[in-house]
Amino acid sequence: MSSNITTIDQLITAFDDAEPSEQVGVLKRIDIPVSEFAEYATWCDDGYTRNCIARKDGFEFILLCWSPGAVTPIHGHDGQNCWVYQVDGSVREKRYQDSAGGFELTNDMTLEAGRLCYMHDRMGYHSLSNETGKESMTLHIYANPIDRCKVFNEERQCFETVEMQYDSIEGNIVLPTGS
Repeated sequence: MSSNITTIDQLITAFDDAEPSEQVGVLKRIDIPVSEFAEYATWCDDGYTRNCIARKDGFEFILLCWSPGAVTPIHGHDGQNCWVYQVDGSVREKRYQDSAGGFELTNDMTLEAGRLCYMHDRMGYHSLSNETGKESMTLHIYANPIDRCKVFNEERQCFETVEMQYDSIEGNIVLPTGS
């Protein structure tokens, strides 16, 4: 059996070298200390930040830093495989299916540190939230980079395609924090 992955560089190399059928096995070997993520973390007072750790043709790793009370809108993943690894703290994931007149909640779980979950558009949509009083971090791994996705607009009651943005890339700020 392969050894645990204890650094971000090891993770990038192992995932890059893995065949698609081996990718989840790589992610299950993550044992990276929270301190390894510090150089990539940016924070805002309310909401969450999207921090690109690595982006290649076949994947991207994005560190989301969650303020207490932060929540994503209901959204999809542009047909890509998406894994979420809970780095620190906890977040709640709610999954939905389209239903007559709205959405039907199909799953509701809390991710604790060290936990890995998977999402794909064929499974519906999801929303993540930090319902704790503490900051939290999640690592989002996409089998191909995502430049846009469908996001549910609560005010208009419809999905809209949104261009994805980063707050930082490889530790360098590219947007004012919390944009």
